[in-house]
Amino acid sequence: MNMTACLQRLTPARWTATAGLAAVLLAGAGIVFDMTDRDLRQEAMGKTRAVAALAHDPLHAVSLDKVRRTGVVPPVFAARIVTDLDALDLEAKKQAFLKIALPLVARENARIRGERRHITGPAKDVPEYIWEKYQVTSGDIATLRRRVDVIPASMVLAQAALESGWGTSRFARDANNLFGIRTYNPDTPGLEPEKADGFKVVKYPDLSEGMGHYMLNLNTHPAYLDFRRARKQMRDQGRDPDARHLATRLTQYSEIPKTYSKLLHQIIDAEKLEDFDGVRLVNEG
Repeated sequence: MNMTACLQRLTPARWTATAGLAAVLLAGAGIVFDMTDRDLRQEAMGKTRAVAALAHDPLHAVSLDKVRRTGVVPPVFAARIVTDLDALDLEAKKQAFLKIALPLVARENARIRGERRHITGPAKDVPEYIWEKYQVTSGDIATLRRRVDVIPASMVLAQAALESGWGTSRFARDANNLFGIRTYNPDTPGLEPEKADGFKVVKYPDLSEGMGHYMLNLNTHPAYLDFRRARKQMRDQGRDPDARHLATRLTQYSEIPKTYSKLLHQIIDAEKLEDFDGVRLVNEG
């Protein structure tokens, strides 16, 4: 009889009986499986998996002090906020939120820097997708260069903290939306705030998607033309974009335009967020 065919017809019960008989026969021959050793190996494997998971968790992998010293942040990206930040004291909540948000900011600015490298030459050499992404008529290189630029991390972090309550808002937790971005399109997924007047807060698949949309919004929406002009002027003067000044150009972002930039300045100063301007990913080329 073909042994393979015989084995294929063994039921789970027969497998158990066969395995038991084999164990008895092997024991008789002096061959014993060390089950304790197996348990130890499984425990070690579990610990290894746990350590590997921590390495991909920004709350454990990111040291804000080290980022301040080195100017680089590990490429660890949270898809959503799973930690109950409200359960933490205020200082711990802020630290945890910054650890979650900072790698996302660095990655999106890295993408923008990569796109900027494509727009330094003639307009004819710019890839078509960049014209389309930034909603610029092909050939208008001046407008494109004004739009394709990084946004200071300190301003992004301050806005995210203010708009999401340091990551504790319903929209941050359930919609991956750190910036309160709205939509009036009924077909766009979103959550309805209380007393909403025909709009929803956009729901994103993950935090990275929300970060990218926020930056693209600042870089393309007509409401932030003054923001982009101020940033371009800084570039023309050989300066890096200045978060404190650019924050004053966001009056149309908020329903409290007269005090919005002041609130952002307070967060930037209190948390020393300008230390993170220019921060890059560890593996960024």
